[in-house]
Amino acid sequence: MVNIRPITLDDAQGFWQVLASVAAEKKYILTIEPPVFEKTLAFVQHNVDHKLAQYVALDDDKLVGWADILPLDHPTMSHIGSLGMGILAAYRGQGIGSKLLKATIDHAWASGLKRLELEVFADNVKAIALYEKHGYIREGLKPFARQVDGHYQDIVLMGQYRL
Repeated sequence: MVNIRPITLDDAQGFWQVLASVAAEKKYILTIEPPVFEKTLAFVQHNVDHKLAQYVALDDDKLVGWADILPLDHPTMSHIGSLGMGILAAYRGQGIGSKLLKATIDHAWASGLKRLELEVFADNVKAIALYEKHGYIREGLKPFARQVDGHYQDIVLMGQYRL
């Protein structure tokens, strides 16, 4: 059974490994290589220290996915949280993403964020359906926004808000 809980500093290595695995697929997240581990460790430390909405999915002790909604850096946009998430290929389609997303969204609203947004590749129809199930609506499209290995992907802009 997979357990969902807030990330801890002890999860940094597992998070980095899942990020690397999803990035290597070159089709679900923008990055195609993870940052160096030290940057990932600092990222997790910041999120833990500031009690930000970053959750992990664990199968026993193995980290198999994550989701985070982090406030934007600009002072006039700090009421907005941006979603990032990923799940190991072998664990997709089992409801883990939905559980991660619910926990992360609940935390984001409870922390005072007023708007949540994300960017998703238009060809990732399963992710779009998941986001819509959790209250996100389509707000726009960025045609030919990403190019990897000669293949272009459109990006769908999605958001939700509580004012």
